[in-house]
Amino acid sequence: MRLKDLGERAFLGKLAPIGYPPGAPLPPGDDAGGVWMGEVAWLLKTDGFLYREVALLGMGPFEVGWRGVAATASDLLCKMGRPLGFTLGLFLPPDLEEDFVLELVKGAAEAAGRLGAVLLGGDTNAGEEVALTVSGFAQAEVPLPRRALPGDLLYLAGDRWGRTGAAIWAHHRGRSLQGFPEIREAAFYPLPRLELLALAGLLRGGLDSSDGLAETLWQLAELGLRVDLEDLPLYPDVLAFAGDEAAAKELVLYGGEEFEAVLVVPPEAEAQVLARAEAAGLPLFRAGRVGEGEGVFLQGKPVPRRGYDHFRP
Repeated sequence: MRLKDLGERAFLGKLAPIGYPPGAPLPPGDDAGGVWMGEVAWLLKTDGFLYREVALLGMGPFEVGWRGVAATASDLLCKMGRPLGFTLGLFLPPDLEEDFVLELVKGAAEAAGRLGAVLLGGDTNAGEEVALTVSGFAQAEVPLPRRALPGDLLYLAGDRWGRTGAAIWAHHRGRSLQGFPEIREAAFYPLPRLELLALAGLLRGGLDSSDGLAETLWQLAELGLRVDLEDLPLYPDVLAFAGDEAAAKELVLYGGEEFEAVLVVPPEAEAQVLARAEAAGLPLFRAGRVGEGEGVFLQGKPVPRRGYDHFRP
């Protein structure tokens, strides 16, 4: 079967178990993989992308390098892994200017440093166009799988919901972000939340949101659960950009690349989670709950499954 017919999620479902170790800290197909080293889990994540696919209007190589590390770190942090180091695999046309590559790597190094981690080199290769692979490793004492039970609560961590979606929408339509500094900052310099680590040991599950909130929630529903959204975070600048509430909700549900986390909170731990998040300065928004059944719903209405798929337009 061709990949465009199979789709990325189904394809990953076939790839993930190949060679994956039994008894690993996280199940195959989760946001990151890992092995146990004594009582501590070492987690690893690799992301790859074409430069032209992620460079929004106004972005330069520094921002794209930053974004690459942010994407990888987000997968590690939502698993309660503290990032320690990153490597870069670069595919570069031979006639590319040296300064372009230096800025790309400086952006990656800056993002790593902001997360308390380091850049540890990597590999360079000739390619027809600029492409990157970013690998990161982390330590987790209590690794957090993609998991939920009926009755659990859903919280959205961070404040980039809808903002990155607005920036991506603006890029594809040639719209300026002038007058929307928080939207621009969210898309150009996203930084995953180290503050998530303050919640270690309290959560049932966690998922990275990079494929879009709707798709992420559908991945949770694939566990045999019903996801009921009671509300969505609608920030004033996103509402102003979108023009109305319905369009703003579309940006929140289908924007993607937030590098934020969807958190599954047991009801009995909610008060402690909120207290720790407030102490750490982590924004949390209660979005809904998990129940018995199947599918994803917003205020009782089905949420169509749409999200980023590398093999389908």
